[in-house]
Amino acid sequence: MRQRARLAVGTICAALTLTTVGCSNGSPEPGPTSSAPDGGSAECSADLITEAVRQDFDTNYPGSTFVSLDGFRCEGGWATAKAQFEASGSTFPTVVLLRAQDGSWTAVTIEPACRPAQAESGIPASIYAEVCGSD
Repeated sequence: MRQRARLAVGTICAALTLTTVGCSNGSPEPGPTSSAPDGGSAECSADLITEAVRQDFDTNYPGSTFVSLDGFRCEGGWATAKAQFEASGSTFPTVVLLRAQDGSWTAVTIEPACRPAQAESGIPASIYAEVCGSD
């Protein structure tokens, strides 16, 4: 069963899907390039992942501030990022789903990405399980 928590903070109007995540790459060291079958690829590095998460927060969650990247994992052109953000004076954990595109990472809205079963989603099984739970 999927675990979800709805979070509304300050000026954040969107719901964030949160799950318990065990990240295999908690260090800021660069990893190999993660490539998807459709040709999207990006280096699995803390710098690129952080840049994508910051951009997602700036664009989609006005009034919130990126605090830290706590861990990340990449596989098959997809990544999860465990991060902290601040809003209204409090810090909150979140998980961001990312997809490789043209050498960088782009945040993907979790809810629609998790709607289809894993086999139809195109998301690698381990990434899908971290972000979406089981089918």
